[in-house]
Amino acid sequence: MKEDKKKVNATEPKDKKEVEKEMPKPTAEELSGQVEFLTKQVADGKKEAEEAKNKAEAAEAKLATALSQYVRLQADFDNFRRRTREAEAKAADTHTADTLKKFLPVLDNFDLALTHMQKENVDAAYLKGFELLQKQLVKIMDDFGVKEIESKGKTFDPHFHEAVMMVESDELDDETIAMVFQKGYLYKDEVLRPAKVQVVKNS
Repeated sequence: MKEDKKKVNATEPKDKKEVEKEMPKPTAEELSGQVEFLTKQVADGKKEAEEAKNKAEAAEAKLATALSQYVRLQADFDNFRRRTREAEAKAADTHTADTLKKFLPVLDNFDLALTHMQKENVDAAYLKGFELLQKQLVKIMDDFGVKEIESKGKTFDPHFHEAVMMVESDELDDETIAMVFQKGYLYKDEVLRPAKVQVVKNS
């Protein structure tokens, strides 16, 4: 029994102090080498981190430039599209205005004919039918945006009126339109034809 106990004790691990005594002690040269290695590792790590930071900043700057260019291109395209639409709309309006101008003499002839028929006391039914035709034509022009320029009794405005005669008046102020010789018309707030008028001039 005693022999077994001794054998068991012989296999027990050594204590910590004994293990530390048996471990080889690093030399100063080895420690210096380890410090140098770790220092290099730290330096390399810092260098890599700095390079990664620089690359990230460069990529961010490149992205910002690309985004800025995209925004400018998008704005330029939007402006181009808007100008194109405006140019197309203006061209369409110009074409429509030129076409509508051709109908103004027809309106003038209706006015002259009605004035003449009223003076000649023509058949009432015929006169009413003619007036109906005139109203239909005026309605068509109105649907296209053509409006008559208000003139008689208004103050003369060279943007809308063309003075073809001056007249003195005791009843009307200077620059007042006394008579309209030819009606003027607007198309979408643009002058299609100015009204030809007689203007009061007392001085």
